[in-house]
Amino acid sequence: MKKTLLPFVLIVILLFSCSLPDADKIASEVVFESTDFQTAIEKATRFNKPVMLHFYANWCPPCKKMRKETFGNKELAELLNKHFVNIKLNVDTQEGRIQSTKYNIEGFPVVILLNAKGEIVYRQTGFQEASAIIPVIKSMLVQ
Repeated sequence: MKKTLLPFVLIVILLFSCSLPDADKIASEVVFESTDFQTAIEKATRFNKPVMLHFYANWCPPCKKMRKETFGNKELAELLNKHFVNIKLNVDTQEGRIQSTKYNIEGFPVVILLNAKGEIVYRQTGFQEASAIIPVIKSMLVQ
């Protein structure tokens, strides 16, 4: 009986360990809000946090590169996840089109940093390295 139970227990343990999220991966990626734009903005206002807006399109190669390289940068992810409300907007959706018009988006990808008052502090169109964004974020945090 013990001999037949041991392989079963080992298989169950193996299956559960494979399905657990990778802790390093979670800590090293920017976490974007899973709510709609207005709810995310309300959250930022409620907690007096700045906002990072990321405008992108699924078909845009520089957007994909930015998602993987820039938003996968551990230092940038830690800063944004701790101090900002992060919102990504697909410009091919209705909400994305509305906000892209509001923010006058003409190319992709775009990163806009808003201070806690909702004022644009930083805006950059095109692929950006994390090293270009990190100093701006740090300067916003000391103000």
